[in-house]
Amino acid sequence: MKVLIYLRRRAGKSLVIFLLPMMLASCSGSTNATGPEPPWPTGQGGSLTLWQTTNAGCYVSDNAPCSTSTPAGTNPITAVAAFSISPPPTSGSSSNYLVTGDGAGNVTAWTVPDSSTSPPSTSLSCAKPSSSSIQGVAATYTSPTTVVYFVSAGVLYADFSSTPCSTTSFNSIATTGSVVGLTVANGYVYGVSSGGKYFSIPAGTTSSSSVSPSPLPNLPSTAVIGGVTADANGLLFVTDYANSAIYAYYANGGSLTRINGTLSGNVDVTNPKAITTVYAPYGTSSGCSATGPCEFLYVTNYSQAVVQLVLSISGSGPSTSIGYTEFNAPYTDCEIINPLSMASFVDVDASSNPLQAPWVFIGQNGEVSGPCQGLSSGTTFGNGVTAYNLTP
Repeated sequence: MKVLIYLRRRAGKSLVIFLLPMMLASCSGSTNATGPEPPWPTGQGGSLTLWQTTNAGCYVSDNAPCSTSTPAGTNPITAVAAFSISPPPTSGSSSNYLVTGDGAGNVTAWTVPDSSTSPPSTSLSCAKPSSSSIQGVAATYTSPTTVVYFVSAGVLYADFSSTPCSTTSFNSIATTGSVVGLTVANGYVYGVSSGGKYFSIPAGTTSSSSVSPSPLPNLPSTAVIGGVTADANGLLFVTDYANSAIYAYYANGGSLTRINGTLSGNVDVTNPKAITTVYAPYGTSSGCSATGPCEFLYVTNYSQAVVQLVLSISGSGPSTSIGYTEFNAPYTDCEIINPLSMASFVDVDASSNPLQAPWVFIGQNGEVSGPCQGLSSGTTFGNGVTAYNLTP
């Protein structure tokens, strides 16, 4: 067993911390840490880098690309999703899309260009069922149909066509109650509520369906869920805002199984909320491999910083075990505003697109005043989406 010793000085006193990682992991798969953490490195492979360093980091507002408007939208961004279509719908077009939902019930799809010099394409708006805030968005693609799912006022809707949000109508799928997010895993769309329940429907469903929310397995009774994400292998992660924890599940056939992989006790992961994951061909100096590829998890915390974790994954299916390592200092800057949601393209293919497009997105839930990222003092910005790529 490896014993790691960190020596830190605080208030003139020396504090020695013994970290016994194997002993601290319980049978439930918790990864715990107590006491102050050592300083984290910066610039590690897989760490976030702001895509647009002017206009307060704005990529799109709630209604226009930031390249053609001021960096202040009208309505706060309450939900974001990112997905890819393969092959692209038309020759020479981008296969990557960003979907946003806002506080006035609008759902908008954007084409994310493959060129670092091109702005996101003009948006297409999904049909709007009400003026209630969008509680979650997700999208699936089965040739030739793209389905954009969204929850508004406790009802799940589907907008479907060959191009995201290009129709003028939508279908009501099911009544779900309040949710904090939607995600797609192993052929199903999952919705999770703040009270710790989830529902699922087969991906691609566009007609009326019934859902019966079930409790998330083995969840503490005090849990308050803040966000949800899933990777390309059916691993689903939820944040517990109340208990400052992250739980992992395996998604299969519309059901969730709690797996060996809980993060708690990390002081940086206090009151976590928005969360997203990326599998990328980059390595880190700790927690995965110096050469990669690695799976990264990004989660916002109480101070509106993004904690950056790398996963160590063993086993498969419901026998999967997950470890979490904080590999880089949390990302924090002026463009992050009360984030309720994050999204990412879950699998970065650097061989065909070496990060010429942003891969991680954070919604701005509100407005503040500059200065920030090239914006002058006193200028209002927010109600948009900021975009990031990854350090190679």
